[in-house]
This record gives sequence, C-alpha cells and structure tokens, in this order.
Amino acid sequence: MSLIKKIKDYYKKGGRSLFTTPSHNQGYFLTTAAEKLLGKQFIKYDLSEIDGFDNLRNPQGAIKKLLTNISNIYDSKASFILTNGSTSGIIASMLASLKEGDKVLVPRNCHISVYNGLVLSGAFPVWFLPEYDSEWGIYKGIKAAQIEKVLKEQNDIKALIITSPTYEGLFSETEEIAKVCKRYGVIFIVDEAHGALYNFGNFKTKPAIQCGADISVQSLHKTAGAPNPCALLHISKQSSLNPDKVQKALNLINTTSPSYALLCACEASVKYLDSKKGRNDIKHLIDDVNEFKKNLPDNIEVYTGFNDATKLLIKVGGTDPERITSILYKTYGIEEEFSNDKSMLFVCGIGTNKKKIKLLNKALISINKEIKPQKRIHSIFSYVIPEIKFTPRDAYFKKHTIIKTKDSLNRVCAKAVVNYPPGIPILLPGEIISKKTINLIESKTIEVCMD
Repeated sequence: MSLIKKIKDYYKKGGRSLFTTPSHNQGYFLTTAAEKLLGKQFIKYDLSEIDGFDNLRNPQGAIKKLLTNISNIYDSKASFILTNGSTSGIIASMLASLKEGDKVLVPRNCHISVYNGLVLSGAFPVWFLPEYDSEWGIYKGIKAAQIEKVLKEQNDIKALIITSPTYEGLFSETEEIAKVCKRYGVIFIVDEAHGALYNFGNFKTKPAIQCGADISVQSLHKTAGAPNPCALLHISKQSSLNPDKVQKALNLINTTSPSYALLCACEASVKYLDSKKGRNDIKHLIDDVNEFKKNLPDNIEVYTGFNDATKLLIKVGGTDPERITSILYKTYGIEEEFSNDKSMLFVCGIGTNKKKIKLLNKALISINKEIKPQKRIHSIFSYVIPEIKFTPRDAYFKKHTIIKTKDSLNRVCAKAVVNYPPGIPILLPGEIISKKTINLIESKTIEVCMD
C-alpha cells in the first residue's frame, strides 16, 4: 500500500481523536493566512508518526514499502526520501563514507552542502578546478583524465564528489570517472540535484548510479515538479556502501518530525515521472525547448554540447546579460535563474509549459531587434587554489576576528569569500590568505581565525 493511499484510507475510516503533534490537529486549528496559503488538504496530510504510519528514521511498514518501490523504479540497491533537500543527502553521503582526516577530492565549484559536510565529517578536502569556458563564463564538466591524474599523485584519497550536471547543465564524464574510481578504490558520490528527470527521458547521459557512481542525490523539486525541498538519495547496486550507514547518517542530521505531506509529495512525483503521462510530458518539454532554439536569430546563441537540454544557457551577441535580464524583468515579467557577465541561465522544469517558453522566445527576439549592442567589459578571475592550514572543521571551531583585508596577508580565512560572478570561492575557512587572493577580494574587511 502507498503512503498516500494509507492516509486516504485513514480518513475514510473516520480517523482518530489524536492527542499528538502536530498541534494543528489535522487542520482543526489553522490560521486564516495558513489556510489560504496551503489549503486544508495539505494540512490534513501533515500527520505525525502515529500508530501504523511508520517512521522515516527506522522504516518498517508503509514507508519501507514506499522506499522499496522507489528503489525498484530507480534500479538502486537502496533509495531514501529526503525532506530536507539534496543538501541533506550530500551531507549524509559524506558522513557515511568519510571519517575525520580522510581525503576527499572535490571540484572548487561544488555546492555549499559539500563544505558543510566537510565541517561535520572532519574530512580533508583536496580541491581542483574544472576547465573554464571563457566564452560562456562557466566551468565545464569534469574529465576522467583530470581525476586519474590526481589519484595517481595522491593514492590516499578516499572519495570523490562531483556535481553533474553542473548548475548550468553541463555533464561530466561520469561513466569514465566511475571506472577510474573503481581502479583506485575511491568512493564516487555524484551531486545530481538537477538531474531528477534522467531516469525517465531521452537525455545525453544516463543517471549517475547507472554510470557506476556509488551514490547520487537528486532534487525532485528542482526539475521534477515536487515542492521544496523534496529529494532522493540512491545507492548503486554495484556499490559496497551499506545502506544502514546512510540511514544512520541521515538520522544524525534530519528532523525527528518529518513532513508526511512532503513524503506523499515525493511519492506522487516519482509515480508521475514513472507513468506514461510523465514520460510523455518530459518528451514534450524537450521538444518545446528544441523548438525554442530553432526560432532564434543567429545573434542569440544557446549553449549546446554535452549538456542538459532543459537548461537554457543563452547569450545575446555584443550585449551585456545584465542589461537583457533587466529588460526581461521590467518589461516582460520574466526572471532568469542566474546570470554572469557573459550568459544567462533559464531553468526549464516539468512545470515549464509551452506558453512560457514561447513568451521567453518572443521577448528575446523583440529585445534583440530594439537594443543596440554595447561594448562588454568582462571580469577575469585568475584562480590559484589557496594553501590549507586548517581543515574546514578545525577552522569552524577556532575563535574568529574581523580585520582589514589589506592587513590579512598570511592569516587564515575564517569565513568563505566568494565573488559573483563566477561564484567560485576565492577563499574558504582554513585557507591561508595570499597577496594574490587579497587582490581579488572586494570587501574591505575579512574574518580570520585567531591563533
């Protein structure tokens, strides 16, 4: 029986007089504002771990059956529902596979959740930079040769974490990287947060665990239509990782009061994606995006390559993206996901209908006709990965103080310094501040560790 059906049957049978949390008591008390915003139906599904409804921390009944069903759909050794987003999945993956002092290989453009996992696990980061695409102002997917080079030089690395697709939709050589990791005995974790559709549509890559990754984490809320912050964690059938360790790690960081409404939303999302309608809708989305690309003038370029078709990375020749996005917002009511000084990102999830895509198409064509190209001044960052003095965990527990940036030479950073664009950290806690990094820092003050 599904969790959704179990809750429906509970109410069909009249329910119970519950003296339990949550205190709204299945909507008997609900503020007017909350009722208008959420609706009574959502609140009715907001139950606690009452008798017969299982427990997410130790699933034995309805939730266990639901997780088994999801695992079968994704062809995994085990799958977990995450009601605290992919962030919780990344951190749990790290806690389950790394201990204090273990080395983990990580690209500098990873999600902040990886840094949080470093603080909690005590692992030691080995940072590297993917190749930079200066034409688009983005970092490319990661190549297997780059990973193998590092693993040859450092044979004590325990795990690798990559983001594929990247925020901008670029894929890494996941299948080839997985083979490299197997040869060197390295645990391979993929932040696949933006890849929740890959199991159900025709994309340029397979899902990460089907490519050989040990663990992948997918955000159902990012592209698959579920509400924030619904996500899934999958362990590959070929992985030696014990699902019990992942469950224990999730129990360390998750609330003891998970939202049953969000659990049901995850169930409904997966059921829809795996249905004939869901698969057709994904196909139609990709078709609509491809049609969008065909109807653009030569001056408007959309990124194409080894990337996710649902991520529209766009640049209008000779025009500053900030200027374009300002017109889109003020004149057409269109807001992009993100822009750098060379391109704009528009995310097309399952809820992005044909009408919306056509609106963007017409708006860009109209702006392109009316706007006069301006000389664009591109900011250029030349990165050198700083030397590490303390692990992120050690830096977190150090006493901190704020000093003038110009006086910070050879001090140890205590708070991340990130310039946008491009969004790659100049400094992370525990790293030594050099003359080169001082020149890149825009802030007049900086937080440093005290000796």
